Amino acid sequence: MSDTRTTVYLAEDHPLYLESLLRILGSREEVELVGWTSDGIRAWQQIQELRPQLVVLDIQLPRMTGLEILKAIRHDGLDCKVMILSGDAAGDQVFDAVRLGVNGYLSKDATRDEIADAVSEIARGGTVLASLVQQVLANEVRDRVAVEARPSLSPREHQILRLIADGKSGPAIARELQIGAATVKTHTQNVYAKLGVPERAAAVAEAMRRGLLD
Repeated sequence: MSDTRTTVYLAEDHPLYLESLLRILGSREEVELVGWTSDGIRAWQQIQELRPQLVVLDIQLPRMTGLEILKAIRHDGLDCKVMILSGDAAGDQVFDAVRLGVNGYLSKDATRDEIADAVSEIARGGTVLASLVQQVLANEVRDRVAVEARPSLSPREHQILRLIADGKSGPAIARELQIGAATVKTHTQNVYAKLGVPERAAAVAEAMRRGLLD
């Protein structure tokens, strides 16, 4: 085997798609296919045995998903690059794959040549994320940051915050919730502290900015 060739293992559960990928990857001089399967557990077993330099994984493999195999590869410290193929670029899947150090993530809408080119790019040390995947990842990161930015209000604190936003006074809130005025004051002060504001109007404005009153 030439030193310039990259050993590749392929796992894809759709027979026609697998056949097409085998044909296009097998035609690339820089690629040496060392194995393939349509089953997730068999893929993981053979990856451990064959130690390919690059693994191409369908994300929805039966018995063991592509993400589970990627996680196992990283957990066991196997020295191989991983490219994920997915028919549905869900935000949480993309985020988890990137977090686990995936080297490439392509939609199955990509042409076979685009996939083969991505394999070659990853083999050279590059990272390939389809434009749709990049957009999905950006949206997922933005959503997660927004959630993390939200303070952890208790159900009662959230309830009182809504009543404050409705313009209700402390005594009115106490009567509506049938709790003591001192208890309302304590919860209100906790809300202010968690939002980092000094008073009612600022609390409402900050809560709206953070999406707590949606």
